[in-house]
Amino acid sequence: MRIASICILYTQDGDLARRVKAFLRTMALVRHVTDPNRMEAALQQNSPAVILMDLRAKECRDLLEQLEQDWSESLVIALGALRSEPLREAEQSGIYAAEDLQLDRHRFQTLVGRAFDHLEIMQENRDLREQSHYGPPAEQPRRSEPVLERAHAPSLPLLRFPRVFRRLDNVEGLLASIVEGVADAAGVTRVGIFS
Repeated sequence: MRIASICILYTQDGDLARRVKAFLRTMALVRHVTDPNRMEAALQQNSPAVILMDLRAKECRDLLEQLEQDWSESLVIALGALRSEPLREAEQSGIYAAEDLQLDRHRFQTLVGRAFDHLEIMQENRDLREQSHYGPPAEQPRRSEPVLERAHAPSLPLLRFPRVFRRLDNVEGLLASIVEGVADAAGVTRVGIFS
């Protein structure tokens, strides 16, 4: 299942909103939220999502705490002034990432792409936990016959054996090639030649 690529941008800065939308127009649908009271409604419609928080926006600290408590399945990327106290606090709060407001297009797109990958992995983990909660599917009893059949049946990997003879220039190369070919054909990791 592929997570819909939705970013929720919380900022009152129109210039930042335009830049973010331009940077992400090919990779995500950006929902711009300016009112802190609309944030919960946006999250209910678009969760899980990557949330881009402008740390200069009104009530940003309260929203970060609320997101951490109520919307833990979404990832938060904080945007703030480099080396500022709000950005440092956001980094320490356990959010996904903290970035400078002076966005570099490539770096920002890479970060958001990784965030979407992370969301997808988190969703897969939730699905797997849910499946394991309901009990594992019935396992088929393991049989030992295929191992015995393989030992007595003609082995198909031996068809790859002729590639051993590619390097006939020197004896050491030929010997090493034979050893690698035998190991590959036999499906083992170690092979020794004794004289």
